[in-house]
Amino acid sequence: MGLPAVRIGARPVFDGMPPRRKGTEGAVLPGTGAAHIDALPDGVLHHILGFVDAREAVRTSVLAWRWRHLWKSATALRMFKDSLEGIPSFMEHLLLLRGGSPFDAFDLRFLFCEDSDVPHVNLWVRHALLCKVRELLLHTHFQFVPLDDLPIVSQHLRSLDLCCAVLKNSLCDFSGCPSLEQISIEYCAMPCAKKISSKSVKRLTIRSCSFNKNQGFRTHIYAPNLVSLVLDDKRSLDEPCRTPVLDSMPKLKDAFVRLAQKNADCCSHADESGNCGQVNCHSCYGIKHDNNCLLLEGLSEAENLKLIAESKTFVFQRDLKQCPTFRKLKTLFLNDYWCVAPDFLALSCILKHAPILEKLVLQLFAEGSKHKLRIKGSRNPMELSAATKHLKTLKTVEINCDVIDERIIKMMKFLSTFDIRKLTSSTLHGLHVLSV
Repeated sequence: MGLPAVRIGARPVFDGMPPRRKGTEGAVLPGTGAAHIDALPDGVLHHILGFVDAREAVRTSVLAWRWRHLWKSATALRMFKDSLEGIPSFMEHLLLLRGGSPFDAFDLRFLFCEDSDVPHVNLWVRHALLCKVRELLLHTHFQFVPLDDLPIVSQHLRSLDLCCAVLKNSLCDFSGCPSLEQISIEYCAMPCAKKISSKSVKRLTIRSCSFNKNQGFRTHIYAPNLVSLVLDDKRSLDEPCRTPVLDSMPKLKDAFVRLAQKNADCCSHADESGNCGQVNCHSCYGIKHDNNCLLLEGLSEAENLKLIAESKTFVFQRDLKQCPTFRKLKTLFLNDYWCVAPDFLALSCILKHAPILEKLVLQLFAEGSKHKLRIKGSRNPMELSAATKHLKTLKTVEINCDVIDERIIKMMKFLSTFDIRKLTSSTLHGLHVLSV
């Protein structure tokens, strides 16, 4: 049986199905619980369009009359491309048609960028700031994109994420962004940045970046309200750079610092103690006016601290000679560098300056390998010797290693001088008690 005849221009009526009333398009279908996307309010659709590539968002304008202009008010603008070929014209038309419509996020990621495209990238970034963007992300790969040496000024920006960019001096001054709370800078070059400054930022990540090699100054990091810090110098760049100076961070809670082997703060003429004997040596001691600690002083307020050095680093050796007191430190993670027998001077020094330390974790295995043993030790606070009263809060020590060798035995004997007892080793096959 065919469908009933229908007059031209009238709504078709199928067997047993009543006609829809005006204004109910997109309503939930009876018995299905499903709703058409057109039933969603404009604000929700603007939010959804903010999660797709900008070109796809624009293409939705052909879906129906209602969708013709929805993309203009998408809450985010995202662009993911291998290269920027043909993109500048599209982006400039898109931004022009959007007018000054604000958006929450600007996310631009690409692999390659021609020199002629760099001015366009800088223009898009500045336009996003004018549109009250709250999250700004610019990622490129395989080459560095130089950004304009102009300070970022925005009352609305909360998060900044940059990768493979060249940041000059003025751009690193974030004092004009009072709402900025999170900064992530990875694989960037900052050859002339004298200061990375922000009074509002709470979470700062600087990973695999190159600072200046100039012997005339060091980059200072000024973030007095910082709560979380990641300063990871592990990078594949051929040319070493100078370690930055950490200014006071009184609100710091969690910090991770790693210094790589390729670091300009090294000296091939130094002896085993890390001293070449030349007071004015720039490699060993840094710039003359930097007489304070480069890193440890700024980290001294941390509650949880992870310090990793991939080789003998003169920065930590220099800082330990003026070691500050870590008066809030409760958890400390150290790698091999801090645990050199027979005297363990670096470890002993930092332990003596951590009066309320509760947990110590030592990583004593080559990077890249997975530890097979976890040795845990505990202490009885009622049996502390007079020599270890300054570590009366220390409860547990954990050693991650590949195998129990002479080095580990020496470490365990050293820890026994701090009244660390009941050492047990956890392996893949169970537990066994070790004697010291």
